[in-house]
Amino acid sequence: MKKFLSAAIFAAAIGLTICSCSHKSSTTYYVPKSKVETTSQPFTEREVRAAEGTYVFDKAGILSPEVIKACNDYAGWLYNEKLINAAVLTVNDLGDKSPYDYAADAFADIYEAKGSGLIILINNATNEDIVFKTGNCFTNISDKEQENAVYWATKEFMSGDYRKGIMRLLQLGELCPAHIADNVQLFEYEQSETLEKALASCKEDITLLASKNNSSTPNEEILKTYYKRKYIDRDGIMLMIDTKSKKILAYSDKKIPKALDTALKEANELTAKEDYYGAVNKIVEAMDGKAASEKKE
Repeated sequence: MKKFLSAAIFAAAIGLTICSCSHKSSTTYYVPKSKVETTSQPFTEREVRAAEGTYVFDKAGILSPEVIKACNDYAGWLYNEKLINAAVLTVNDLGDKSPYDYAADAFADIYEAKGSGLIILINNATNEDIVFKTGNCFTNISDKEQENAVYWATKEFMSGDYRKGIMRLLQLGELCPAHIADNVQLFEYEQSETLEKALASCKEDITLLASKNNSSTPNEEILKTYYKRKYIDRDGIMLMIDTKSKKILAYSDKKIPKALDTALKEANELTAKEDYYGAVNKIVEAMDGKAASEKKE
């Protein structure tokens, strides 16, 4: 069974279909073998808790119960720890849809097309598998890193090792920052990288959610939901920037530090001017972190 590419093509020239979705761009392209790393990429076996939700949908019936559980638990870890809306689908029939549209529709069905998505489609109908990504995943998973992961996952699929191949593709999610869940691509990669270091330097565990709330759900409720998702077994502080209202707010199960309350007032003056980068730095400074010294454009 060929996956991503046939054995004959694999031996000659690598053709990878990489699909990425964002409000900025959508691409499908051919990658020659010379552009792919020839050394095996790192693969991490990570211990994670059993997932409560369902993230693996084996419609093709090709995965063992053990593989489904391992991949489902790991996708659940990404959902909570990285705040990534991840899913794995295997199919034998796409209906009248293209592989890309099938993956995009699955993201809409499972997650209402909201948040930062990482959807892995193993497509036995046309053997054109898809890595579909949005939001934080689009910003932080580079083309090269994705191409390399697909290359090695392809070899694993062809040898029948679905567990390792799927896990390798899901592990692209670990390239996303630990302290920033930028669902609307508010920050460019360099800005995100700089702010991640700044937030990581704070005395408290702080995670920033960047969103655009077009729903009827209050920001406070959304923020609390994300907090419960991320901070399952530890304390922390969740920040939320809403680009629609141009406001920043904070939530924690424990008492918010007075310094943070004061900083939020100044930060909101900056978000009102759409200086979101500066607003986050105000919070970092108040929480004894090392603020970014220069704004990246």
